[in-house]
Amino acid sequence: MLVSARPTTLDDFLKEAAAVLEAQGWKVTQRQCGQEAPWHLAARKGEKWRLVQVMLPASTPLHCQAARKVLGELAQLPARLGSMEQWMAHVRPDGRVTFGPYTLNPQLWGSDTQALERLGLVTA
Repeated sequence: MLVSARPTTLDDFLKEAAAVLEAQGWKVTQRQCGQEAPWHLAARKGEKWRLVQVMLPASTPLHCQAARKVLGELAQLPARLGSMEQWMAHVRPDGRVTFGPYTLNPQLWGSDTQALERLGLVTA
């Protein structure tokens, strides 16, 4: 019997998250691999963007809250341009990965109309 390897590293979880985005019709255009990166995956569908920050299993609530703050402060993506999301990774008993998404409120954080250019997501 072939048993799939359980994800253990951030890179493993980023691959799983990218696969989820692509299955939903999003095209992952950029990736940041550092654990302390403000966002890990940038995906695009049409004119909309999703910035996804992936949190590893067993991340503390305090760490998740601090990371959400960093994402919001650095991304500042308005709702008309897309969404800023924190995905908490969970490994199910069978080894499959699921994500619990938390979308940041763009009324609080989405203030930069030039966010895409500033983040290097589009070229002029």
